[in-house]
Amino acid sequence: MGAIIWRLETLINSLLDIVVVKSGLVISEDFLIGILVQGYPDEEMFKDYNSKKGMTIRMRSENFDEYCWLVRKRLGELDESDSPLLLNDFEKYLEWDSKGYNIVGVHERFIELMAEAYDPDNPTLIDPNPIVDKILEEKIAPAEVVINALENIMHNQKMSNNIKPVEEILWDGGIELNKLFQDEHIPLVASQFIDQKFINYLAVNPEKLEYMHWRNFERLTAEFFNRQDYSVELGPGSNDGGIDIRVFDKNDTLKPYIIIQCKRHKETNDVKIETVKSFYSDVQFEGAVKGLIATTSRVAPGGKKVVAIRKYPLQFAENKEIDSWVKAMTKR
Repeated sequence: MGAIIWRLETLINSLLDIVVVKSGLVISEDFLIGILVQGYPDEEMFKDYNSKKGMTIRMRSENFDEYCWLVRKRLGELDESDSPLLLNDFEKYLEWDSKGYNIVGVHERFIELMAEAYDPDNPTLIDPNPIVDKILEEKIAPAEVVINALENIMHNQKMSNNIKPVEEILWDGGIELNKLFQDEHIPLVASQFIDQKFINYLAVNPEKLEYMHWRNFERLTAEFFNRQDYSVELGPGSNDGGIDIRVFDKNDTLKPYIIIQCKRHKETNDVKIETVKSFYSDVQFEGAVKGLIATTSRVAPGGKKVVAIRKYPLQFAENKEIDSWVKAMTKR
């Protein structure tokens, strides 16, 4: 790999351009620098960046890729385990090679057919299914080898830090990450309660759950039950009588199956026993099967005790469980 010579400020601007398009999350220069300082604490050039941005640096291209991958992982677009090399089963490759399967040839055939399908005047995503069918018809390798080659190609494309023409065309302008914390954000997709990019970010940054805007926490909770195939009604956010979300069984929409009260608290701020007792009254009034308090903190021991003793039909989803919800909803 070759070396690149440029100003530090140009490096940071290039990193920003790439990670914003790849992740779909718009972040500030300072936020990016913070990630780099945390990820590379011994890298002097990122410390006191504002006084060094005009300096000239020499960097190998693979180091630049590593910086990109770090930031993309911290934003949740890549999984922490994602690596530029994909070797699912090295012994399987050796077995295929011993049987005379031309693994490299399969990869090259994919590239040839993808090049034929690509229209530079109208860049669009390429459907791989017809290409797979054609290669299988040519019988140059068994299906297992062909599918593995496709997975490798797709993985390489995912890990690439080059912005492709089709990505530029499909680029929707992204979402400012700050919106997760500062105000309610309504996703463009009507069937979603919260944008997937925010979910992916929270999955790798669970400590940020307690800082998200309270209304977006309600949206996150609603989205979890939406994906469990319930009918979900998100309340107005104010003057809701203490009921933030109503969850209905799709086969019985007369009365809610679950009513939910969301408490986006700092992790050290427990949900008090008075809140638990009051919420039980709401469950009774609504005729719901059960109630759920979802919180980014914990429910006070007294609240749990009174539910156990009086057998209230109440459940709790606390910080750790909310984190597990987020990880279960992650899509990359």
